[in-house]
Amino acid sequence: MDLGVFLASFGISLLELSEAGAVAVIYKGIYKSNMSYAYALAGVLAVLVPTFVLGRFLSYLPLDYVLVVAGVILLYFGYKLLRSARRSLKNVKRKHEKEERESLVVVFTVAATEAFEAALVVISLIPQSFSSALLGTALASLLVVALTYALKAKIMKIRVPQLKLVLSALLFSLGTLWLGEVALGIDEVYLPLLFVGYLGLNYALVKL
Repeated sequence: MDLGVFLASFGISLLELSEAGAVAVIYKGIYKSNMSYAYALAGVLAVLVPTFVLGRFLSYLPLDYVLVVAGVILLYFGYKLLRSARRSLKNVKRKHEKEERESLVVVFTVAATEAFEAALVVISLIPQSFSSALLGTALASLLVVALTYALKAKIMKIRVPQLKLVLSALLFSLGTLWLGEVALGIDEVYLPLLFVGYLGLNYALVKL
C-alpha cells in the first residue's frame, strides 16, 4: 500500500464528504424524511463510482470541458438556493411538497459537488496506487457516516435560510473559480475571496 496516496485520498474525502453529510442531516431535520440521506448518497455515488470504475481513463478527459459544464451547473443551483433563501427570509409561502423537492435536489447537488472536489484529487492519485486511493476514500466515507450520525443533534440546530445563503455563496464561488480557471487561469487561492464576496452579495440581495 502507498501510504502517501492513502492519506491524501482519505484526507480530501473526509474533508469534502463531511459537508455533504451535514447538509443531508439539516434537511432531514426540516422535512422529517430520510430521503435527504438517499439523495446525498446518490450525489456522492454519481461522482465517485465513475471515478473508480473508469479509473485511469478519467485522467485523459479534457478537464477544461468538465470544469466548464460543472461550473455552469453550480452557478444555476447557486441561483436557485439564493432565490429559495430570499423567499424563506421574507416569509414567502410556497407549497410544502414543491419546496421539499427543490431542497432534495439541492442536497444531491451539494453532495455531488463535494464528491467532485474530492474526485479531482483522487483521480490524480489513482495512477500511483489504485487500491490505496480506493481504501482511503472508502474509509473516509465510512467515518463521515459515523460522524454525521454522532453529531446530527447539533447539526440540526443550524438555521436553514442562513445555510442556503452560505451554500449558494459556495456554489457561486466554485462555479466562478472553475470557469475562471479555464478562461483566465485563476488559481484556487482566490476561492476564499470569491466566497466572502458572494456571501456579502447574497446578503445584500436578500435584504433588497
